[in-house]
Amino acid sequence: MSTPKTIQRIKRNEGIDKFIDALQQDGGVIIEDFTDVTVVDQANNEVRPYIEEQKLSPGAKVGALAGKTRTVTRLIMRSPTVREKFYADPLYQALCKHFLTLETTTWYGDTAQTNTSHPLLSIAIAFDIPPGTLAQGLHRDDKNHHARHVETAHYSRNRDVLLGLFVPGCDTSRANGATRVIPGSHLWGDERPDFGPDGARGVVDAEMRKGEAFVMLGSLYHGGGAYETPLTSSAESESRTVYAMFSCTGVHRQEEISFLSYPLAEVKTYSKIVQERLGWKQSEPNLGWVDLKSPEFMLCE
Repeated sequence: MSTPKTIQRIKRNEGIDKFIDALQQDGGVIIEDFTDVTVVDQANNEVRPYIEEQKLSPGAKVGALAGKTRTVTRLIMRSPTVREKFYADPLYQALCKHFLTLETTTWYGDTAQTNTSHPLLSIAIAFDIPPGTLAQGLHRDDKNHHARHVETAHYSRNRDVLLGLFVPGCDTSRANGATRVIPGSHLWGDERPDFGPDGARGVVDAEMRKGEAFVMLGSLYHGGGAYETPLTSSAESESRTVYAMFSCTGVHRQEEISFLSYPLAEVKTYSKIVQERLGWKQSEPNLGWVDLKSPEFMLCE
């Protein structure tokens, strides 16, 4: 299980092929110029009230969340900036199209039919992690979809069912628990991974500055780092905020049930790409219809 020791950092003007190559080789890549600091601050201002509401309550204890982390769900509705500037970002959506779109040809009698299934938003959530939070165990996020993996030396198309986007609301470093990743682990099989006696073999810290973003395949081993002590004298107000979005293939179940999380009247105000990724467009040939029709007609009523 040899792995590279760095995460590639690429700028938008280097072209989408560089991002695709990095994801296929390493399983993750940092977009250096994903957005502006002012846009991140705008998202922070939209989400902060929901975080503040939780400060007197226990944090979430779901999956890899150990109880201290505060979360903001229904993020697509609660932050227009996250929705339209982060999730709908053309580069991220183009990467989702490349890695998650399914195209198959089947036969109806003597006629060949080629159908396309486009990606869906699986989940959009904000994590706010305070000092005193332990490191997560290294894991794969595609466990929710019961994904299976065969060890390989080379990446193949449609190997993954998830593609994640992490946008930090602040500068992240090893000291405040930046996400730990194992570049190359997306090519591993399902045998028990060997992270070495100290659990750090092959681990790299995905440190980022505000305005950067990390894109990651769902099969990549990763986990939030330890945020053991405050970095400032204002421990009560200090935290690491990260906006996490995952897209899945159009034939897998979404982690967040979008049709219950986002009211129809609200969805009507979203951009077309977000509407489609929430499931308001049929997956060809016949998944996700209403009255035998693709559901986007309901957005026009």
